[in-house]
Amino acid sequence: MYKKLFCFLIIFSLFTKMAFAGGFNLKSIGQVNTSGQQISHWWYSGLTPVMTGEAIASSVVTISIDGTAATVTTDGSGNWTYNPGTLADGDHAIILTSDGSTITFTLTLGAENVDYTAIGSGSAETLPTAGVFFPTVTLISIGGVLFLVARKLVH
Repeated sequence: MYKKLFCFLIIFSLFTKMAFAGGFNLKSIGQVNTSGQQISHWWYSGLTPVMTGEAIASSVVTISIDGTAATVTTDGSGNWTYNPGTLADGDHAIILTSDGSTITFTLTLGAENVDYTAIGSGSAETLPTAGVFFPTVTLISIGGVLFLVARKLVH
């Protein structure tokens, strides 16, 4: 019985990093709390949009702003922070990637660029966190097969 449990734990640990890839998200842009929502356009009235988010612990997050890429490594809790410094007024194409997950949006900077009427009339909705579905299904399938095999060996 213990050998079977040990084998399951080894296989589970091999797939754990991939299974948790769905936890990749953007928590804030400067003082704007994004709450993990993924929308195609964010507005920020400042010019230094420090971004924070979550990903797999000790993984690399690539941040591309207008085609210029930089990387940060998440801490042991999976949190990351990126400070691009001061950016110009206007629109910026942002692409965040980590372990196969991608978040893409346009970030408009500067107080004169924010359409507060449009923002006030919109309704917020929470979208699912970006992630990779296939590894999770694979992990669950392997667990089911191991359970059935262990059940056959016991009887």
